[in-house]
Amino acid sequence: MRVDICPREDYATQAALLEAFAQLGAFPEDEFDMEVPLPTGLLRFRMGIDIFTVFVDAWDIDLEGSDELVKRVLAAMADAC
Repeated sequence: MRVDICPREDYATQAALLEAFAQLGAFPEDEFDMEVPLPTGLLRFRMGIDIFTVFVDAWDIDLEGSDELVKRVLAAMADAC
């Protein structure tokens, strides 16, 4: 499943996304500062044995992973708002 998270300039939603990752115990596979704004590129995260990606370009931020995982991240983001 792939979902559009927010426009690149939406720092509040990016912060909610990072908060959801922390709440769910997700961590990045590569070393980078998990802060807003997210760095441009393809970011891979792991939560247990599941892997999901966050794609950040000049315009948007997208999340892709298994249906269950993406739904859990979106639910955690909704709880943070």
